[in-house]
Amino acid sequence: MLRKYTWEKAKGELQHYRRREPERTTLYQLVFHGRDELPRVWEERFQGIYGVLRDEVLKAFDAYLNCGLLSHGAARAYCDSCHHSILIAFSCKKRGVCPSCSAKRAVKFAEHLYNEVLEDVPYRHVVFSMPKRLRVYFRYDRALLDILFQAAWASIKECLGNDTGTPAAILTAQTAGEALNYNPHLHGLVADGVFLPDGSFKPFEQLPLGAVTAQFCDRVLAELHKRELISDANVGQILSQKHTGFSVWLRP
Repeated sequence: MLRKYTWEKAKGELQHYRRREPERTTLYQLVFHGRDELPRVWEERFQGIYGVLRDEVLKAFDAYLNCGLLSHGAARAYCDSCHHSILIAFSCKKRGVCPSCSAKRAVKFAEHLYNEVLEDVPYRHVVFSMPKRLRVYFRYDRALLDILFQAAWASIKECLGNDTGTPAAILTAQTAGEALNYNPHLHGLVADGVFLPDGSFKPFEQLPLGAVTAQFCDRVLAELHKRELISDANVGQILSQKHTGFSVWLRP
């Protein structure tokens, strides 16, 4: 079962407010000194590997460089009892670069799922991944990530659903691997059973993981082929291998 860790509980454990001083961190210094040079050298040094430098990246860097600094805006908190006041620096509220705001977003998102979305039933952690040779198409057109979502959900419904029950899952995309390499894949939670029409929950007796993987593979390949990104020969070569490179990892 999920551990109930909420943002309100996290705030309640703090004894007093202390500014983070992000400008003292190595990450801040790295972004600060490299921000202006990055767009100048990107096309020559990185564009062939990572694609065009998106405006969202520079906006995220700029917001991070202002995050938590009193000189870029603050709110004053005042206590009516002791008449003490402190300045609280504004945060960027961005994801990706800022470790503080990213951590807060993650906790608040988990809290939302726990309170508003997920039923009180057992879940399993699921990961959908694909072979390296196909990842390049998603690097330059992130809209293609929809293919992964659609294929994963269709595979779950096909293999884990049945005539009397409906499976449930929540999925999110991640584009970096453990070594910070480009590796688009899906993480998520899958209910460890199906929901019946009367609202009751029926746990799985066994999970056909091989069937889910095969369905996911077939659907992704079919959609990429439909969009003329891969050929019949590419599909045949991938399917002829003992290990296609497609994987569905499922654990409690």
